[in-house]
Amino acid sequence: MYNASMDTNLKEYTDRFTDFSKKSISDFILYNSGIEYCEPGYSYGPKRRDYHFIHFVKEGKGLLEVENRTIEVFENQLFVVPANVVSTYTADNQVPWKYCWIGFTGIESSNFIHTLLQSSKQNYVLDCSDAAFYEKEISKILSLNHNNRSSYFKINGIMYNIVGTLLEEVQPNDSANIHEASAAFQAMRYMDLHYHDDIQISDIAHFIGVHPNYLSLRFKEEMGVTPKKYLTNLKTTKAKKLLMESDDPVSLIASSVGFTDALSFSKFFKKEIGYSPTEFRKEQQPH
Repeated sequence: MYNASMDTNLKEYTDRFTDFSKKSISDFILYNSGIEYCEPGYSYGPKRRDYHFIHFVKEGKGLLEVENRTIEVFENQLFVVPANVVSTYTADNQVPWKYCWIGFTGIESSNFIHTLLQSSKQNYVLDCSDAAFYEKEISKILSLNHNNRSSYFKINGIMYNIVGTLLEEVQPNDSANIHEASAAFQAMRYMDLHYHDDIQISDIAHFIGVHPNYLSLRFKEEMGVTPKKYLTNLKTTKAKKLLMESDDPVSLIASSVGFTDALSFSKFFKKEIGYSPTEFRKEQQPH
């Protein structure tokens, strides 16, 4: 059970610059981070979070309980828990763990989590060469002034360094099927950069130099969705952000997410969201 009263050596940072609704539609953004040296038997959970998180175990050991599994986690290992997955983790009674963590969300974060889980032999647990490195990076976040905009960008820069280093560790050679993986990755990147154009999957496949059917197959295998669905989700997410955060007319938002006219955009948006763009914007306004 969740134990918040037990004394722990805890330092934590939580981003307060960005509303959670805007975090979730950002590309990749830090939610929180911290360092905790736990007391023997300290337990946290069961709890479900709206964001992904990773704990890096610097010393000691403990247990992770997730999806009816109990996994022992040791020094220089990390455990990954995706958003909306219930988990409990408990420090060992004899050698309690000392860990640090990052929590994050955003459109790109799910792909990152998918890559980590695919690289894990124990699903949620992976080895890392030096958990102390991640603690040092997170210490930099904790040492900054958290009340100004410049620190916000510095903090997210540190987070990207952590994420990049971790990816380098778990996929040092970009995995065995590098061509297939790179085709899906290039397609994802192309859509991220060109969602505001009127692009088709055939255009993406032509750019990469593969057949559309081949791209669809490999993309679905690696990303868990078809490229068409990924592009649809991306356009929808960006449109929602523009409707919520700007006063731009629907016609301008339509062209900003790759539609030639407001009518076709409105039909698309209502099919995906259940509201017209105008209705959605009204729903988001304070009542």
